[in-house]
Amino acid sequence: MIKIPVETFIVRLTDPITKGKIESFAKNVMGRGGRVELVTNKGCVISIDNGFADELRALPSVRLLGGVNLRRREVRVTTKVV
Repeated sequence: MIKIPVETFIVRLTDPITKGKIESFAKNVMGRGGRVELVTNKGCVISIDNGFADELRALPSVRLLGGVNLRRREVRVTTKVV
């Protein structure tokens, strides 16, 4: 089994957003082994191998494709000695 580095991306599609544009983009994502996690009125959230991100950015219907980090980050505690 090959392990693929899957990442989550926020995608903003070009205006006007149409049902056909969303369906076409979803087919592009699923054709590359990805998943559409959420569809909104401005775009969607997808999970896909990060190697395909540049291919999806090059699509004419994509205005923005940016990575999302869902991992918890630790906050450093700073103390001041008086």
